[in-house]
Amino acid sequence: MDIPILYQMPTLVIGLFFAVILLAALEVGYRIGRWRRKETAETDRKEQGDLVLTSMYALLGLMLAFTYTFTLSRADLRKQAVIDEANAIGTAFLRAGLAPEPARTELRKALLDYAKTRLVPAGTAVTNEQLRKTVASTSQALSKIWPITEQMVKSKPAGPVEASIVQSINEVIDMNTKRLAVSFDRLPGVILLMLLFIASTAVAMTGLSAGLSGRMNRWGLTLLILVLAVVMLIITDFDRPIRGFVQVSQQSLVDVIRDMEATLGE
Repeated sequence: MDIPILYQMPTLVIGLFFAVILLAALEVGYRIGRWRRKETAETDRKEQGDLVLTSMYALLGLMLAFTYTFTLSRADLRKQAVIDEANAIGTAFLRAGLAPEPARTELRKALLDYAKTRLVPAGTAVTNEQLRKTVASTSQALSKIWPITEQMVKSKPAGPVEASIVQSINEVIDMNTKRLAVSFDRLPGVILLMLLFIASTAVAMTGLSAGLSGRMNRWGLTLLILVLAVVMLIITDFDRPIRGFVQVSQQSLVDVIRDMEATLGE
């Protein structure tokens, strides 16, 4: 349940990291091309350069499309998980109102306390230590719900009302597990490294081709690198739901908590 080092970095640092790697690859390729220019015939330069560059950028485009689609789909799952969890908590809270006192108030307060732990503010839980504290707080709040439910069922013969309450509490517990699972279902690190390697190689081959030809459009290639770095940053950012430019909205949870507080008069 640890957060990879890359995902703990500030957003701009990640973008700068990608840009520096690609710019370095371009410069290395260009210098090698200048060094080999005298040894390579003019016709060989063009034929080899065009073939390799076309292949490399085709592969890079395929990888970018694949990783973007993968991370976007995971981001959608995280958004839906928040909505589903908010609905589950809200339903459990309403059904808890059918329970007799004192279980009714105890269960509703326990659900409210738990819901508040599921609301993770932006910029928090971005390090392993913060994450462990957040998960521990949630687990502690969740552990108080089931004993109250169990005591309510044991206090009198269980009927349809009690069964519906138990079912809704089970749904809350299941949604906790589901949301944790989708939160940590990230793009595998090896895929991200492969993407960075392919992008660096493609840019290096561009620099090599420019070096062989004896001229390089630095402004144009720098712009290309910045675009690539931004796309890779967005791909990475999709896997950081509470930090960065692309964050998962928790408004549904906020609304549920507000309604619960209003009902309890808090």
